[in-house]
Amino acid sequence: MLGTLNTIGILAELLVAGILFPGIYTFLKKFLEERQVKDLYLFLTFVCLAVFAIGSVFSQIFNNMGGSLSVLINAQKVLVVNFLLMSWLLLLFINAKFKLKLTWLILLLFIPTAFYGVLFAIQPDSQITLNYRSELLEPLITFGQVPNFTRQLWAGSFLFLALFSFWAAARQKGGQRALSLYSAVSAILITSSYLLINFYARTGMGAHLIASWIMLLLGAFGIMLSEIIPPGSEYAQHPLGFLRSRILFKLLFIFILLIVVLFEITALATTNMGQKALFNSMITNYQELLKGVDDKIEDFDKLDPAVLQKLVSQKSQEGRFVYILDKRGVVIAHPDSTLIKKDLSDKPVVKELLAGKSGWGNLPVLASEFEQYSGEEKFGAYLPIKKFGGGIIVEQSKKQAFASLRQLEANSLLFTIAGIVITIFCGIFFARSIEKPIKQLTQGTEAVSRGELNYRISLDSADEIGRLATAFNKMTKDLKDSQERLIMSEKLASLGTMAAGMAHEIKNPLVSLRTFSQILQQKWDDPEFREKFSQIVPNEIERINKIAESLLKFGRPVKTEFTKVDLNSLLEDVLTLFENETKKNNIHVSTKFAQLPEITGDPSQLQQAFVNIILNAIQAMEETKGGELTVKTDVGEVLKIGSPGHKPVTNQAGEVVFESEVERTQPLPAVFVEVSDTGPGIEPDKIKQLFDPFFTTKAKGTGMGLPITLRSIEEHKGSIKVKSQLGKGTTFLITLPQRMDQV
Repeated sequence: MLGTLNTIGILAELLVAGILFPGIYTFLKKFLEERQVKDLYLFLTFVCLAVFAIGSVFSQIFNNMGGSLSVLINAQKVLVVNFLLMSWLLLLFINAKFKLKLTWLILLLFIPTAFYGVLFAIQPDSQITLNYRSELLEPLITFGQVPNFTRQLWAGSFLFLALFSFWAAARQKGGQRALSLYSAVSAILITSSYLLINFYARTGMGAHLIASWIMLLLGAFGIMLSEIIPPGSEYAQHPLGFLRSRILFKLLFIFILLIVVLFEITALATTNMGQKALFNSMITNYQELLKGVDDKIEDFDKLDPAVLQKLVSQKSQEGRFVYILDKRGVVIAHPDSTLIKKDLSDKPVVKELLAGKSGWGNLPVLASEFEQYSGEEKFGAYLPIKKFGGGIIVEQSKKQAFASLRQLEANSLLFTIAGIVITIFCGIFFARSIEKPIKQLTQGTEAVSRGELNYRISLDSADEIGRLATAFNKMTKDLKDSQERLIMSEKLASLGTMAAGMAHEIKNPLVSLRTFSQILQQKWDDPEFREKFSQIVPNEIERINKIAESLLKFGRPVKTEFTKVDLNSLLEDVLTLFENETKKNNIHVSTKFAQLPEITGDPSQLQQAFVNIILNAIQAMEETKGGELTVKTDVGEVLKIGSPGHKPVTNQAGEVVFESEVERTQPLPAVFVEVSDTGPGIEPDKIKQLFDPFFTTKAKGTGMGLPITLRSIEEHKGSIKVKSQLGKGTTFLITLPQRMDQV
């Protein structure tokens, strides 16, 4: 029968398997989504770990059911080869994770590893010895000609992972460093589990084996967390907090582990009750058998050996023997006639029997030469003979006596395993069905927070989540309409400001045109007049036309259309709109335009963005009664751009960056627009609020100009940086990718 340590050990192995299955699913999903080969290696490593855990459990159950020794040996061979494969996969994972560029060397190492595995697998069973201890079913294995160093290789691979993780942590900072340390500690825990296995081999203490499985459980769980959490995540510093951030992990780990524990507790309770009932039934059968023999003897006038021999032969069965001792402790009747007349008076059980006591338990009393050689333990019961003295003993091998109990234990464990497997797969299915729509809703809210009001959630679900998605889509549509009205209002406000100044700007060429038209008939014959007329009038008409076209472009309704955009021409048009404003406020405008390639963008949105920035600069310099407005463009490459967000961050240069920049492995072609003014600057406590809706420092401002600008730049996958010093002015740097599909 399985003892308490046996059961706890198997439950620990099942818990390891329960943790590994969600990890297997997670890394397979991660590999299919991101196509990183290190996730594939880790997925296969976790598969091998699961084979180890499940194979150990089934090996123990099969042994408990009295399974064939050859099958048990072959199971151990499979586990040994599994350790080899796991070590090789782990080395490939280390190579891919730390970019060691040793792939070919590791692939070459696979050749002797595979040869060793084949040599080990074909090793004759006669050269392998399995010793299953009574404390725990984990066997001590002695191999023959082919030495087994697979566990050492396995532990060494995890030690390599720990060392490289410590090395990486020493070169990293922040979240990456914390995750590397987490991975290192987890790898050390798994290596320590191997050391505890060695302690178990030496001491035979079941607690060492249980502790090794617990360390393996914690180590696998830690490695899984260190690889799942993104280095830039807020949970990188505290990986355990990541479990609270995903419903999928909550459902998988909390729900599955809860069900696993419930299954195990139920199986343990059921097994204990069944064992107790079967054991009591066995003892009762023994006692009834002994009582029946005693009743027969009570009818005898004397103890006739021939009659007693016939009686015990009738009562004995295959594997179960009934024999009788006289009052001196000598065997007078036994189914095996070679054991008759054997003196057993020195045996503790016989002494109790001759003292008139009855009982049951282990009976290392009488055994044939073969049984003595095999060391097989016996179990049975004994009863004194009241009439003549002496006693009756019934015994059988413990293996046979407890066969029904072992079968019950095996069935309970198999039921538990089946329940755990079903729970894991059902848990993954239902967790995904719940997490997927919630993840879509989360992505939708994040998209809206970035200003992507065109985002729509497509869910076919008719439940509460489906209705929530429908309400979300309606809300974003309404927000989109409201935003477009706000943008139009902001345009009209800007248009009014510019129109007031442009009235005078248009009036000047109109005066020239009127003057020329009045004297045209009088001086038409004058060649000098005609030459002057041909020079001035077309230019003035073109000037009026350009102002009108700029106003018309700016006043059009918002309709996003991405086309090829000449950024320099667009900026010239914007500056033309403010030509009168800059003259009126004594602002000198200087431009430095580089030769730019055409970019992909929406001209209307970009024009609106630059109008807002330049208008703010002009209004800022109204306070200083003049200044200098500088507009520059340039072209280059960047390694950080995209995924913009509303949260402002101050970088090392003191610039406020309104984006969550993503590190790229390849440079991205980009264009830069820099707008600088020599105004009074912005106070440090207000600079981070610049892009908050409705925040304004102007008496008549709407507070929507810069938020609309930020949204426009975000939709072009760009970024905005603001740098300002009191008394010296403010600079806006806008970075835009040349092609949005490259971001």
